[in-house]
Amino acid sequence: MMTSLLRKAEKAREGSRFKDAQTLYQAILRRSRLDTGDKVEALLGLADVERIQGYFPRSLNHYQKVARLLDRHDNAYWDAQVGWALAARASGKPRQALALIQRALAVYRKEKDREGQAFTHWALGGTLRIAGRMKEGLRELQTSFQMFKASGNSEGVSYACCALGGLYRMLGRYGESGKYYREANRRMRRRKDTFGTAYSYCGLGNVERMAGRFRRALPFYRKAENLYGAIGDRVSYAYTLWSIGTTHKMLGRYAEARQAFQKADGLFQKTGDTRGRIYTLLGFAEILFLRGERTKGDCFWKKAAAVADKSDFAWEKLHVEALKGGRLRPLASRYQKTGSFFHPESLPVNWP
Repeated sequence: MMTSLLRKAEKAREGSRFKDAQTLYQAILRRSRLDTGDKVEALLGLADVERIQGYFPRSLNHYQKVARLLDRHDNAYWDAQVGWALAARASGKPRQALALIQRALAVYRKEKDREGQAFTHWALGGTLRIAGRMKEGLRELQTSFQMFKASGNSEGVSYACCALGGLYRMLGRYGESGKYYREANRRMRRRKDTFGTAYSYCGLGNVERMAGRFRRALPFYRKAENLYGAIGDRVSYAYTLWSIGTTHKMLGRYAEARQAFQKADGLFQKTGDTRGRIYTLLGFAEILFLRGERTKGDCFWKKAAAVADKSDFAWEKLHVEALKGGRLRPLASRYQKTGSFFHPESLPVNWP
């Protein structure tokens, strides 16, 4: 019976039915007689779906429960640590996340756990990107992609493609970014992975936006928005809304941009995503600067600066510094030190 419920929960999770999976995992954990293996599996599954939905404190709590149940020599202990790191990263603690992921990777290497290594290289690459260390992040993601491909893990390859698409975009290499996002989209649709398909559509929109093809970006965002709405996602959906707002801003549609930023900011506040808040606050500031409302714009810029100062997000701190008082500062060399050739040149800014 328990195996059947766990199988149903996993199937719901794989089908992007995160709320259903959450309910099933919670039902399993309410059972009075539950062996350690089943409890660990249910806690890990519950923590993962909560993290994906943006319930980061609850997710962190369940990962910690797994860690208390297991010995450090058990690979599931380190699976929980990597999940904990991803939730911590989303909560504004990329440095803490990096330390945890690197420890887990050392264990997987010692144990010759190739699947664990591939996943951890993927997690490490994404975390290095968020920490502003683009060149290092690219190396990790390329390693993850090759390992998933060698093992025949189609899901892993799909998500590695999405991550590579995102990082190449941050580097300003839009042709390579689009190639990986298109491959991810093809694979995700074939697998009927709703969450992954939405993620790749948003990525394709971001490539078009960053390349300056703003009107071509919007249909991709709409597809992503509809899919995220269908599955009740709050985290990636919020970034899609921010991307829609930025695209409207670039087209001079300030009312539509502000509306999208407001929706995104509301979700970022609900999930406690400080990185997302920096982006929306900068978006509000820039619209006001462009409308000539410098004093109001400066208030939003100061809010963005305050959030950034309390975070470990080096890349976003560069953005805040670049857009100061409604004027852009020449920070191209600072961006290049992170491994990226992106740098803003004039208002309006097409942030990554």
